[in-house]
Amino acid sequence: MVKVLLIPSSDYLGHPFPQRHNHIFERLHGRGVEVHVARFVLYRSPRLETRCVIHNIDDTPPTQGLAYYYLTSAPRHVKRLLKVVLTEGIELIVAGNLLPPKLLKDILRLISPKIPMIFDLQDYYPMSAAGYVGKPGSVASTLALGIFERITRDLIRSSSAVVTPGTALEIYARSVGARKTRIVPNGIGEVFLTEHNGREVREALGFSDDEIVVGYLGSVEFWLDMEPLIAAVSKVRSLGVPVKLLIIGGGLRTGYSIKVKRLLMKYRVQDVTTWLGFIRYEDVPKYMAAMDVGTIPFDVSNLTAYYAAPNKLWEYLSQGAEVISSPIPEAVYYRRYVYIAETPDEWASAILRIYKGERRAGSRRDEIKKLIRERTWVRSASLYRRVIEEVLQSAA
Repeated sequence: MVKVLLIPSSDYLGHPFPQRHNHIFERLHGRGVEVHVARFVLYRSPRLETRCVIHNIDDTPPTQGLAYYYLTSAPRHVKRLLKVVLTEGIELIVAGNLLPPKLLKDILRLISPKIPMIFDLQDYYPMSAAGYVGKPGSVASTLALGIFERITRDLIRSSSAVVTPGTALEIYARSVGARKTRIVPNGIGEVFLTEHNGREVREALGFSDDEIVVGYLGSVEFWLDMEPLIAAVSKVRSLGVPVKLLIIGGGLRTGYSIKVKRLLMKYRVQDVTTWLGFIRYEDVPKYMAAMDVGTIPFDVSNLTAYYAAPNKLWEYLSQGAEVISSPIPEAVYYRRYVYIAETPDEWASAILRIYKGERRAGSRRDEIKKLIRERTWVRSASLYRRVIEEVLQSAA
């Protein structure tokens, strides 16, 4: 049984919904891999269940911003991480964070240089981390971006392998100097392999059969650009289309969700908008099935969004929804199944085409179902295990 320490990007148990690391490493644990997880206690109470071995790196949630938290907590984090590595006999580290694994690796070079590290570059970390420091483009955010970029590049170059969820990030890692790169795509959970009709949820939310429900499900954060979508809903509504906007999710650490509420009022669509909070992961397919259109309104000028490989693309498609996305590379690659839109007019045009009966994904259901069966988290976990085995063999 190989002992692996995961240093995740967020609070492994406290986050509102399971993330990439939860999906992959819960499926790896006990199958030739003993997964130890460093839990950053960012939320007061755990929300998620686990089978892995958890090591709390903090005692209480931070009261300051994330950047301040990681900086001031660095000595304690490194001390506790080092204790886990040495007392548990950790054989490999998977890093999905920046400062803690960077400092840990620097120390291990001196006392135990043979422990390899895999850097899990699940999104463009410099921008995603800097986004929590200040508004994108601000002085604070720009300064933080430069610092986080240097840390990211160091981890990419010094790690035994860099794992990414998609091609765009793999190209970035190679350009920076990664020794070895492997793609382990984001997947979908087994709960999405059953297709629902969505009628029960539509009735509960008061949506009639003749209305077109345009939905977004996920975090409402700074990597989104919701204005073109909201403006488009306003436009098609002015044309007499019975449109409803369904938002499921909320903010995490910034005030972007407040901006979205102001946009709903600005474009006068708050009365046709239903905004639910985060829901149980097991219920997500039912709510997606209630949508006629699933959206990915990412801000392409934000590198966090640009490099993203959102698994919601496949989750929407699994439940029969048509998908409209901003022109991020991952969506453009699959434009055979997805409508691409950037401006309000393009978003409105796509919604109108779907309302009038056009079906880009619906006409290719057999192809999509085959792709979905090949993109489960079970398969992603299997691919990750191969990377772990490959790295350990090279380090032997």
